[in-house]
Amino acid sequence: MKQNISIFRKSSLVVFFPLILLSGGLYLNSLNNTFTNWDDIGLILNNQRIRILDWQNIKEIFALKKASTYQPIRMLSYAVDYYFWKLNPMGYRITNIIFYMLTCIMVFLTLKILSTHLREKVSGDSHFRVALFGSLIFAAHPVHVEAVTWLAARKEVLQGFFFFLSLYLYLKGREERGKNRAIYLSLVLFSFLLAILSKPSAVVFPAVILLYELTRKKDSIIMFLRSHWFFFTLAVILSGIFTFVLMKVMLDSGGIKPYYGKTFLENGLVVLYAFLRSIKLLSFTVNYSAAYSFSIPLPVYHIKNIIFTSITIALFVLSFWSLKRTRAIFFSLFFFLITMLPFLNIIPIITLLADRYVFIASFSYVFLLGILFDRFYHYNHKRFSWNFFKILSLSIFLFLLIGYSYMTVYQNTIWRNSYTLWADAVEKNPESNTANALMGVVYMELGMDEEAVKYLEKAVQILPYDYQSRNNLGIVYGRMGQPEKALKELAIAHYLQPDNDHIKINLSILFQRQKEYQKAEEILKGLISKNGNNANLRYRLAMLYKEMGQDEMAISELRKTSELAPHIINPYEELGNIYASKLNDREKAIYYYSKGIEMAPKAKERIEELRWIIQDLER
Repeated sequence: MKQNISIFRKSSLVVFFPLILLSGGLYLNSLNNTFTNWDDIGLILNNQRIRILDWQNIKEIFALKKASTYQPIRMLSYAVDYYFWKLNPMGYRITNIIFYMLTCIMVFLTLKILSTHLREKVSGDSHFRVALFGSLIFAAHPVHVEAVTWLAARKEVLQGFFFFLSLYLYLKGREERGKNRAIYLSLVLFSFLLAILSKPSAVVFPAVILLYELTRKKDSIIMFLRSHWFFFTLAVILSGIFTFVLMKVMLDSGGIKPYYGKTFLENGLVVLYAFLRSIKLLSFTVNYSAAYSFSIPLPVYHIKNIIFTSITIALFVLSFWSLKRTRAIFFSLFFFLITMLPFLNIIPIITLLADRYVFIASFSYVFLLGILFDRFYHYNHKRFSWNFFKILSLSIFLFLLIGYSYMTVYQNTIWRNSYTLWADAVEKNPESNTANALMGVVYMELGMDEEAVKYLEKAVQILPYDYQSRNNLGIVYGRMGQPEKALKELAIAHYLQPDNDHIKINLSILFQRQKEYQKAEEILKGLISKNGNNANLRYRLAMLYKEMGQDEMAISELRKTSELAPHIINPYEELGNIYASKLNDREKAIYYYSKGIEMAPKAKERIEELRWIIQDLER
């Protein structure tokens, strides 16, 4: 056994095959899953920015735009996927799985070298076992299903790969000297930049470096800053720049929300519970979900709050105590804390708890488990045979690995489509705003408006400033013939998001449906004044004028629409309809119908109908 382990230690490549086999094989049953209505539509299905893969569009992808996330590496990866797969979700899932495999490999390499640095009194075989145990658990852990199976979460596996690559290169490079060290540290900064551009929460990386140096040697921080001042200054500058970018983007897009608590202490409890519940996701959770909800017991001095605060304090006391004995515990706890900082609602965000938030942080959990299994593996006692604890350690490890693997495969089936995803989430967390809101959207798309209302009303009851659910409620109430309720919800949504064009368009549709044409026209003209080249807005205004009987105005807007979107058949068809049925101009009607057939050859069903209409007009 020892001889085999030594062989493996000499060549980590041998480990890559089972690690790739496990991390990829567990997600094979997710390949036929469809896109979900949770950001996949906006980021992939309706995203025109990923449809062209050339230098001009790549520059557009990396340009910082107002009121949008800034994750250009993710967007670029979607553009590459679209080039090869168009809108086949299987291709996008394959890319997610590939980056997850690469992340698992980097976790193995990083665990191995980190164990070597922080556990100097053990053998090389021990470091290998820690890395092997830890990386296999990382690969199988069901908390990662959201990051891998959810296509909009591509940022997680991208960030994971580049984050751990940065950490690995740093751990390798700090042992080098001269030119080699400079090369390594340059690669660290480049990988760190790619991690940030994948997901901005990677800005905490410099703090992880400081944590490592503090854990390695208590008096090495000053020496580290003196010998690495240029590298660390660049890392902090990068982190500062993108922290500013992250804050700006969140402010522009409304990503920063009101604090959940009414007082400073209540908000402190939110941070505490988010921290502890994130630990629970890694260690004690069975029912994983796309959305969670939890409440804070009040008053602040509630016994439950006192107990959990005491547990948290005890954890940190233990970690400081362990700094003299087992430095890995100190490093792991603070690594978890540092990498969770962007998600603990110190700056309030809409989602308090999510599986994807612990993707990077789970490294600390598998590191500690790897050490635990290794210690158990080489433990000996005179009352037992020399290999008893080896067999027992491997048996418990395999039991945990198989259990995690089963849960991962099962979770993949929950992500099969939007209905299965949100039906599961609502059942497990009925007080979740996200689960109710998106279950409502599922029923909206199915045309089951009464069911949709039930979930959307629950969503805004839970989170009154959820403008998207209020907007959707306005749409559904309008379809159900309840204009007063529709107007109320849309008005509140507009108040919450006054610059949201979609809400304004829905208001104009409601006013048009209620024959309040002047109000509908005013909204559309206001939108066009800001974006005169939007063909959709021009077309909507044309349809409004047509309904109002203002044919000349309708014709003018339809012509502008056809100029802006020359390969869309609708404006040509409507022009033909107006000339044929209202102005009795058969010649122009035939001209526009024919023009539509010529300019939009892909609209085969409409083309066939237009040809029959032309034949009738030519008789």
